[in-house]
Amino acid sequence: LEATTDLSRLAECDAISICVPTPLSKTRDPDVSFILAATDAVVAALRPAQLVVLESTSYPGTTRELMLPAMEQTGLKVGVDFFLCFSPERVDPGNPTWKTRNTPKVIGGATPNCTSVGNAFYKRFINTMVPVSSAEAAELTKILENTFRAVNIGLVNETAIIADRLGVDIWEVIEAAATKPFGFM
Repeated sequence: LEATTDLSRLAECDAISICVPTPLSKTRDPDVSFILAATDAVVAALRPAQLVVLESTSYPGTTRELMLPAMEQTGLKVGVDFFLCFSPERVDPGNPTWKTRNTPKVIGGATPNCTSVGNAFYKRFINTMVPVSSAEAAELTKILENTFRAVNIGLVNETAIIADRLGVDIWEVIEAAATKPFGFM
């Protein structure tokens, strides 16, 4: 396995992982320009038997609606000639326990065959693979993970404000709530 960021070598690659920024625009809409630029670069070098995986966070439908049409304009057929998947990055930088290898990896393809090929690629260096029914299911998984985290951070922050006003130690409350064996994360 050799990794490169050299776009001139894309045609040499058997597997291409797209990990580009996906910021929000000034109007809070998804800015998919980096994904589109990366897709254009891949399309220029796309050849039979290549696996292309988007790992960047984006809305459900990005892989199928934005990437797939451009790739199929090459005349190659998805799931037969090339393989397209979405597999969200789940890196937690600095976490001493959860590294790339032992963090379960979700993968969903544009077709079932795409999912199988993507799963076979990643399981070579990821301990636990979690194949799902489609690219959209994998994309929505990432949105749920991020939303779940944001909602819980917001909830704890709001509860901390209430605790402060009541003169209660928020950490005592969190530790006590965490003793419930179900329903509390």
